[in-house]
Amino acid sequence: MHELWSEFVRLFASSEFYVSLPFWGAVTIAVLLYRFTARLGGFRDCLLLACSACLLLTLPRFNLTTLGLLFGVCGVTYAIARLLLNSAHLTTPRARQFSVAIGISLNVVVLAFFKYRFFHDFILNRSAAGFRGSDFVFLIGISYTAFRAMHFLIEAYRRSVQNPSFLNFLNYMLFFPSFISGPIHRYNHFCENSAAARACSFRADALPGIQRIVLGFFKKTVLAVLVSPYTLKNLGVPLQEMPIWLILIGLYAFALFLYFDFSGYTDLAVGTARLMGFVLPENFNRPFLKPNIQQLWANFHMSLTSWLTDYIYWPLSKKLRSIDYFRKNPILLSNCAIIVTFLVCGIWHGDTMIFVLWGLYHGLGLSVLNIYQKWKRKMRNPVMRRYFTSKPSYAVGVIGTFTFYSIGLICFILSTAEMKLLVSQLASDLVVAFATLI
Repeated sequence: MHELWSEFVRLFASSEFYVSLPFWGAVTIAVLLYRFTARLGGFRDCLLLACSACLLLTLPRFNLTTLGLLFGVCGVTYAIARLLLNSAHLTTPRARQFSVAIGISLNVVVLAFFKYRFFHDFILNRSAAGFRGSDFVFLIGISYTAFRAMHFLIEAYRRSVQNPSFLNFLNYMLFFPSFISGPIHRYNHFCENSAAARACSFRADALPGIQRIVLGFFKKTVLAVLVSPYTLKNLGVPLQEMPIWLILIGLYAFALFLYFDFSGYTDLAVGTARLMGFVLPENFNRPFLKPNIQQLWANFHMSLTSWLTDYIYWPLSKKLRSIDYFRKNPILLSNCAIIVTFLVCGIWHGDTMIFVLWGLYHGLGLSVLNIYQKWKRKMRNPVMRRYFTSKPSYAVGVIGTFTFYSIGLICFILSTAEMKLLVSQLASDLVVAFATLI
């Protein structure tokens, strides 16, 4: 039996999560067991947790120790949330604030330790002689797990969590279709949109689930593969020899590759969850057909955007509104909150300064858009107002927005040295062009 399990793990780990036959074989078994034990109530919830745990254990370098650690973090998070929900234990606002701060801090520390190399290098290099922190395994899915846990704590603090049983919470945290790359679903939504809550049969969920899985496979294995050779890193031309138009094509292709691959993964996750009887939130809604960067972000990685909006942007805006200067300057208030929110977004994506710059890039872009939108609302020229609602204006907006987003992806593609080379090359090209004009 041990040999069979080891072989399964080896086969599954050798391929990308969600694109391996052993995985889909295991999913088929899990779906059949889960959906056809509907009348067994609590046993079915235990079965879902067991299925999630087994499938997570097949991930590369994911073992019983990491699973045990996750259970431990979930246990502490849930215990704090129960205290926050029970008014008899925490009777003062300060005690409640302290408790939720402890819970959030715990999850931030766990996220930092397993995601940010400099953090566990700092700790482990001083606590274990001869052991480098950079050799420590990153915990797959920790970014999404931490955000789900923090959401649960904040909603418990607000006393808006419904049906908070420990088993439901564990299933919410470890639900295997969304564990690695989301969507970042919310606890109440997860419970309310289960098959039991919707009183929905497997027959009703099977067709939409299979359709989403097929669409996801098509995006990942056809569209992403077709676009991949044209991405900036795969063009086969040295960066210093590329003209600007070729660099743009490489960036556009990478943006499309990223979209097809990530939205394809989301389709697979949503489809698999639907087969299990759960409706996950949507994550993409044609983002590259939006006429400005605000609408793009409202429709790209939507679950992350909504999480950042609810738990970073609005609380920060509320705090700033209590300051007279910001209250009298609402655009400045909004822009400060936007920049901070996207700095958090950048840090969440990675542990180097490049990701901070990427977050700042989008935060500043949205701030400029905010100022432009205010100017546009004040515009009274009838010709300009007709233009703003015209198809050419929409087309210009879509192209400009897609270009702005694609240029930002340089941070994900090029090293720091390559970025410096590119900037110097572009500066040189601009000088030559200017000299030609004069």
